[in-house]
Amino acid sequence: MILHANQQQSTAETKEEKELTPPIIAEMIEVSFLNSCLQLSQGYVDVLKLFIVAVKSGHELSISLSVLNQLVEDCPVNSAGRDLMKEEKALRIEWMKVVYELLNALNPDTKVDSTTNDCDEGSDKRISQVVQAMWDIKKDKENEEIKTGGQQDATVAISNLTVEQALECSSILSELNDSISDPMDKAFFTNDIRVALMTFRVLSEEELCLEGSAGNTNSVPRPPIPGTN
Repeated sequence: MILHANQQQSTAETKEEKELTPPIIAEMIEVSFLNSCLQLSQGYVDVLKLFIVAVKSGHELSISLSVLNQLVEDCPVNSAGRDLMKEEKALRIEWMKVVYELLNALNPDTKVDSTTNDCDEGSDKRISQVVQAMWDIKKDKENEEIKTGGQQDATVAISNLTVEQALECSSILSELNDSISDPMDKAFFTNDIRVALMTFRVLSEEELCLEGSAGNTNSVPRPPIPGTN
């Protein structure tokens, strides 16, 4: 009887894990965003990775960025206990767009609409340059991987880069960095690079999880976020 009950519970939990709906994804993004900002200021990235996983889940369900952002805006959960400031909302959608644009660049066959009226022209240009730079760095690391006979995995190499190292690797990033004088724009730019690099780390870690799951690629392990259903 106990074994049967445990089996039923396990089946129910597995079913629940697979039913990752748009509203749940929006809630995950809402809950993880401010915590990501707070942790980053202290040098930690764990919650940022959860934020990226949540945004990536929206991309995997082919939810357009504008629709996903509206779901986040309409989410009944208010983890901050207050309305977000204009700058906070701008940062959140910029991070979301960085993830979408990078995933689109890496997997053109699964491209999802990343257009949104919530990013201004300056943000769009900055994000485009960051994504292009990440693509160029990826190509360079892939060439290094070939030269080393596979000893240096390209995705792992990129995910281990710091923002400063990424600036050194890319003339696009270094020139853009030198051209930005506004402190707020500089902060957004630096965080765009950090989110892009962390997206590569998420992809690398998910690949390792899949390799260790005995060939079962139907469900990618996703860490729970406190405050979500």
